[in-house]
Amino acid sequence: MPSVLIIEDEYALAAALATVVRRLGAEPVVAASGQGGLDKATRQRFDLVLLDIGLPDMSGLKVLAEMRQLPKMPEVLIITAHGTLENALEARRLGARDYFLKPLNLAEMQASLRSLLSPTADNTPSGTPPAPPTAPIETTQAIMIGAAPGMQRAFAIVAQACANDAPVLLCGPRGSGKTLAAQVIHRNSARSTRELTAFRPDEWPADEQEKALQEALSRAAGGSLLIEEVAALPLPLQGVLMRAQSTAGGPNQARLLATSSANLAEEIAAGRFREDLFYQLGVLQLTLPPLHERVEDLPALAAYLLGRAAPGRELVLSPEALACVKAHGWPGNVRELATAMQHAAAICSSTVILPRHLPEAVSSSIATESGGHLDVALSRALNVWLDQRLTGPETDWPDYDALLAHVEKQMLETLLSRFEDKPTRLAAALNMNRATLRRKLRDLLARE
Repeated sequence: MPSVLIIEDEYALAAALATVVRRLGAEPVVAASGQGGLDKATRQRFDLVLLDIGLPDMSGLKVLAEMRQLPKMPEVLIITAHGTLENALEARRLGARDYFLKPLNLAEMQASLRSLLSPTADNTPSGTPPAPPTAPIETTQAIMIGAAPGMQRAFAIVAQACANDAPVLLCGPRGSGKTLAAQVIHRNSARSTRELTAFRPDEWPADEQEKALQEALSRAAGGSLLIEEVAALPLPLQGVLMRAQSTAGGPNQARLLATSSANLAEEIAAGRFREDLFYQLGVLQLTLPPLHERVEDLPALAAYLLGRAAPGRELVLSPEALACVKAHGWPGNVRELATAMQHAAAICSSTVILPRHLPEAVSSSIATESGGHLDVALSRALNVWLDQRLTGPETDWPDYDALLAHVEKQMLETLLSRFEDKPTRLAAALNMNRATLRRKLRDLLARE
């Protein structure tokens, strides 16, 4: 019977994972700390390890690094509540097979476990941990920071793309960081010693595009070719690209990375984009979320961009200015935020950025005369939500308890995500009785 070591300090999640493991015919062994897991892995050989990064005594990545010293390193699946690009890349570098984000999709986790525990699967540990890349990992992705769920999913896919040579299609609105993500993938791939060649169709006159594309393919041989806004490629050039990739091969074939802010499914339906090229480019697909879906990332992202706009100066956003930043819709995404921070750095002569130092479109995002900037933003969001719920005849409206339960559920889910889905830590931070919090979570889930 195969054995699985579960290193997870949250009892409920560890118990759920143990149930999944038993269902698959394997024996689960649970450890609630990093050192406890290492001790068990030293005494007993495991076929598979489920490893949480946020352990009470040490980082799960340190545990993973220690496991590389075992005579036979088991397969390792990483679990984390707060994925970062550094963690995802480091986990891959240290030999982790996959990377799962909390809250876990147990059906997806079970499918992965089944494939790894299957006696017919080609996953027998070799006994030799994977060698680290010849060059140290250079993420250079400080702008790719974030705790938003969409960004954490993106980080996991970036790490997968760094670990192989498949084509990657990077989608998302303009200014969301697609080109930067492509640069990170290239710099952390096996082709990092070769050139990353960029080609943007709309930068060339129509009669020069084919020649420019052929030259870009030639320069990118053995390295990576980044085609920015690939939907702008005319249909004939899409055919040229298809043929070039179909006939090329071996170590001199360029790896394709492509970005698109257009909806390629709509472009295909309209006959403007080749479906076969879409499948060729999209072996791995990564979607970067718009900035308005990453409100929790704005403080760190704005601070970084402010520092980059004024190196050597210690500039900080005042609470009022930060409230304006959070309330703005950022239609230009990260690119617009970078410009706003450059504007603020150029206008501000002191060390504290005030609302008046921000571009007018940003500083006017909330009414400064209102009492409490964050309350204004919350009130607006709440009004929109209530308008959606309280439609139709009054007899069909949900009752007050149902409305309140939905709001409380959303608040608790957000708070839990900040404490790595660990109710014990959340209860301690909010000075709340643990039993009360667990009862609330159980009752709210029962309402679904």
